Amino acid sequence: MHEAIKVTDELEFLDADSMSISRNAFAELVVEFSDGTTYTRIEPVRSFPISDTMRYITLFDSDGNEIGVVEDVNKLSSNSRDVLIEELKKKYFMPKITKINSLYGQFGVTTWQVETSQGDVEFGVRTRYDIVTLANGRVLIKDADGNRYEIENYKKLDTKSYNLLQTQL
Repeated sequence: MHEAIKVTDELEFLDADSMSISRNAFAELVVEFSDGTTYTRIEPVRSFPISDTMRYITLFDSDGNEIGVVEDVNKLSSNSRDVLIEELKKKYFMPKITKINSLYGQFGVTTWQVETSQGDVEFGVRTRYDIVTLANGRVLIKDADGNRYEIENYKKLDTKSYNLLQTQL
């Protein structure tokens, strides 16, 4: 019989107190540990990009090798936390849809004209599988180019937007 593998045996959790994350002169992400070990051009990746955005952030070096996992971003020093959160926001940029002005389909693609937190946008959605409804009315949409959009709670949309969205769910 096989022995169960503990996740903690397989992952290298990083000690938030013995590391700092900053940017160098080239605006690259740098992580430095208290023992003097330094990695430049690190890439943070969320383990749970939808459900737990500030926990279990894996850091990779410039060669794609795993450095370790930051268990909770909030345990980092305020400077390190701010730098890491800023980088994660850039990497996982997802405008929030606040209003749906129109939807129309042509050649198997539904074109959405929406208002977002970043301004007015028009994009195409290929299939209904690119629209995912989550708990609490949250909706994630992936357009034909791979960009992602979020509706924080579709139940709070205006009546027209709500009715248009219902045709796609």
